[in-house]
Amino acid sequence: MLERICIILVANFIFYFKTLRYNYVSDDIPVFKATQKRVFKNEFQKRWQQLLGSAKIDQQQDHAQTMVIHAIICVFIYLAFGRSDISFLAGLLYTFNPMNNQGSIWISGRGYTIPALCILISLTFPPVAPLFLFLCSSFTVGFIMPLVALGGSGWLILAWMPLIWLFHGRKFFKAVKFKGKSETVVEDRVFHWRKLILAAKTVGFYFFACLVPYRIAFFHNFLQSCAGNEIMRKKAYSFCRYFWIGFLAMAGFIAYSVLVPWSITHWGLLWFFIAIAPFSNIKRNNQEIADRFCYIANIGLMVALASIITQYPLIAIGWLCTYSAVMWTVMGMYRDDYWIIEFSVVNDPHTWFAWQTRGMKRWDNQSYREALIMWVMAKMISPKEFKLLFNIAVVLRLLKNVKESDEYLKLAEDVIIPGQEKDAHEVIDNLRKGRVTLLM
Repeated sequence: MLERICIILVANFIFYFKTLRYNYVSDDIPVFKATQKRVFKNEFQKRWQQLLGSAKIDQQQDHAQTMVIHAIICVFIYLAFGRSDISFLAGLLYTFNPMNNQGSIWISGRGYTIPALCILISLTFPPVAPLFLFLCSSFTVGFIMPLVALGGSGWLILAWMPLIWLFHGRKFFKAVKFKGKSETVVEDRVFHWRKLILAAKTVGFYFFACLVPYRIAFFHNFLQSCAGNEIMRKKAYSFCRYFWIGFLAMAGFIAYSVLVPWSITHWGLLWFFIAIAPFSNIKRNNQEIADRFCYIANIGLMVALASIITQYPLIAIGWLCTYSAVMWTVMGMYRDDYWIIEFSVVNDPHTWFAWQTRGMKRWDNQSYREALIMWVMAKMISPKEFKLLFNIAVVLRLLKNVKESDEYLKLAEDVIIPGQEKDAHEVIDNLRKGRVTLLM
């Protein structure tokens, strides 16, 4: 057992060691700037907040913590699922799986890695389960995640959950309500039968991407703007290969559960479906698609995969080599905030928001004509995005092309998202009065 633990740890540390030289990216940056202004009560509070991800102290320290946490999670996959050949392979598969990039490399993925670790520790050491399940459920993402234990022999740890949910319930629902108001539109809050298509497609996307991670990017074009843009909404509710992958995966799991005695394969699959359900877009409270949403779910899927391929060593080695090769390439996008956008544009060029963000970077560097080019590229992908049309109007005004700017403002007014009319007209009126504001 000790030898296998050492193998998993060494594999993680050798593989991810180069991330210690990486900089902060995306959400890391504003949190780091805010941390510089904070006054901590003592050193313990400072380090505890750093561990939980709510404070960024030093980029090398923060990356080291991310690396160590991911390595420990991989060890506990081995321990929690039986300390067997299957769980050992699952730990290694999870180590290198490219879809884990927003947990294994990105510092701001801490809100997903800590809950994952807490669940695995609770399953491995049931006497300390109340403490770690309490910490897990203090995260919005981790509130219902302990339910993944339902399929295993350690499901009794869930006896603590009613009390824990009672304690954290108010905080959780308040956070969900806030995100629902600030990050969603009317379409996201209305349920109709077509939402089942959306959910099946989302599950299918994550199921396939976790097993065969062929396109890794910080922003994805799949289901982008599925609620706030009529063109993208029509596309989102259409049938595609991911719908059939999701539908067949769920139907196959049900049939497999009925026909075959319960095993670790069943538990792994059930774990995946439970953990991915909150991010299935049936009721959206976050961006449509993000790799970090499958970080916890991927644990179960790797266990299920390992249970099938463990008896085929060459296939297992091939899977590990493929994962590690893809992940090694993907890691480069976290070098700094420039590369994370460039990788997204290259790896998934049909993501309008990646081009939008690329334009914002050019704007910040006062390269206004380049920003215009980036936003025009984004418009070619999604021609009815309000914030995109508005930003083009802004830069055209700056470049003294007022007539064309007014034309784009008119286009923007025609595609205002229902429910956002007041805010939209306010920024439009401000622009006409000469007050420049960009929309991210």
